Amino acid sequence: MSTFTYSYAYTRSQALVDQVEVLFSGAGIPSGSTAKVCHGVQEKWLAAVGLYLLKNGQRVYEIEAVINWSAHSGNPTLNFSTDLPGWEGKASPEAAILGARFAAKAQSEGLDPRYWVRFIPAIQNDPALHQRLCPEVGVSYGSSVPGWAKSPTEVKLSLQDLSEVGMAERSAL
Repeated sequence: MSTFTYSYAYTRSQALVDQVEVLFSGAGIPSGSTAKVCHGVQEKWLAAVGLYLLKNGQRVYEIEAVINWSAHSGNPTLNFSTDLPGWEGKASPEAAILGARFAAKAQSEGLDPRYWVRFIPAIQNDPALHQRLCPEVGVSYGSSVPGWAKSPTEVKLSLQDLSEVGMAERSAL
């Protein structure tokens, strides 16, 4: 007779990936694209990710999540509680609300959700590596996000118990 014991530690790294997944999925980004961006976060290739809407070729709404990897603990055994007030499963209230808010704005304006990523400086400073990794996160090398239609208003947020992630919501609507 054998007995097996399984344990699971929800690491801060996985919590970061999960928040990006919740944000992008809630915003209406296709699952394949969401998986690619989450892979980039898991690999610690990305310093920031963003969602945006374009009207007449100009940016009118954006949600940005900046990851401060220097504030992040790489300790894989660090436990992270998702039983905090407001958390639903793996989703922080901020990620879930901002994803839903983005989807609602896209629908009310009749605009398609889009996303961007910003690689960490070590990758940006290595053009060959940067070019190779772009398709892995679903973006084109050398592309950029269009400028703003007008100067946006900005609201900054931080994720509950995840100080590694700073979020900003910008709107020119």
